[in-house]
Formats: sequence, structure tokens, C-alpha cells
Amino acid sequence: MKSIKDAIFRGDFRPGQSLPSEKDLSLQLGVSRPVLREALRALQIQGFLDVRRGSRGGTYVTDLSNISIRDNLEDLLRIGKLSMADLTQARFLLEPEVFRLAAQNATDEQLTEMEAVVHDAGATRDLRLRIQLHSDFHRLVAIATGSEIYLRFMQIIFDFLEVFAVNIQPEDFQVHDDQDHEEIFDALKRRDGELAARLAKSHAEKVTKAMIKLEKQWMKSLEAQES
Repeated sequence: MKSIKDAIFRGDFRPGQSLPSEKDLSLQLGVSRPVLREALRALQIQGFLDVRRGSRGGTYVTDLSNISIRDNLEDLLRIGKLSMADLTQARFLLEPEVFRLAAQNATDEQLTEMEAVVHDAGATRDLRLRIQLHSDFHRLVAIATGSEIYLRFMQIIFDFLEVFAVNIQPEDFQVHDDQDHEEIFDALKRRDGELAARLAKSHAEKVTKAMIKLEKQWMKSLEAQES
């Protein structure tokens, strides 16, 4: 992982650039492909890489300016200057418009990518993978809006929420039902922006309650570590 990160910092891989294939990269670094996959996934969670699906799929270097913002969110949360309710409120306000625009602007290829992610999330029993796929769905919707500013805001929010949920999620806890995304995707596929927006609000309300519970659990764990 360090070798890839160092290469990014040196500028060998620039924002928006695709990394070599998994086979080529494992040979370059002299590591096995399973080890490489774990390293790439860790870098994706940290915000250095973006894994895309579809005909233009691959592993791309992200805009590193998002990383410091995400880390700052965690720091603000920890010292009590920001709450999970604040973050989810921002999401509650943004997402209806994001989903409305995506219903209008999504290409058939983008809808196919969304459908695959929704299906995979419903099929897996791996809770960490389910969190990743749920976050990927929202990122794909943001991309489909065609708005760079909405995409940037949603990436920051979901990069943070994904890492937060993955790091502290109990084994028996689920942030939301898979059915939520299935219903939203159906509205997007039918190009019903108003329905997608209404479902997004309802979905955000459910997620807010779940994330606030996780926040309380996280704060207790921090207090236990410091005592």
C-alpha cells in the first residue's frame, strides 16, 4: 500500500489517471494479487483511489483535496463541533435534488452500473462489502447528475460515512434495508425524478437514525479508550 501511496504523492499517478491492471501492478510491486487487492481497497477507503465499474471501469486516483476534508470531519465530530445529525441533515437537503437530476440525466450505461451495485448489495452477506456497495450506489447517482459540484459534495459525505460505518459497525447492525435502494433505482430507471426525490428523503430519515446510534457507540468507545 505504501508503494502505491508514495507513487501518488510523487506524481507518478495523477488525479483522474487509471492505475495499471491488477496483473501488471502486482508484477511491478512484487506482491500477490490478493495482497494487492487488500492494499487497493484500503487506499480506496482512505480516499486515494476510486474504483469504477462498467465499460470505463478501473481503479483511478482521486482528487486528494477530498482526503483532508474527510479527515477534518472526523476530527470535528470527535471534539463535538460537528454531529452526525449535522452531516445527515446536509445529505437530507442535497440528495432529493441529486436523485431528481440523476433521473433526468443518467445514461443507460450509468443505470446499468447502478443496477449491478444494487443487485450485488442485496446478494452479499459481507456487511463491510454491503456498506461499500451502498455508498457506491450514491456515488454513481451523484455522477449521473452531470453536476461536478453535487458530485464533489456527495463524494466527501459518502467517503466519510463509509469509513465511519465500516470502522465501528457491529456484526449484527445494518444501516438500512436493501429494499430502499431497489425502490429508488426503480424510480430512476422510470425517469421519475419526483418519486426518486421523495424516496431519497424517506431513505435519509432512516439512515439518520441509524448513523446517530453509531455515533453514540463510537463516542462511548473513545471515552473507554481515554479512561
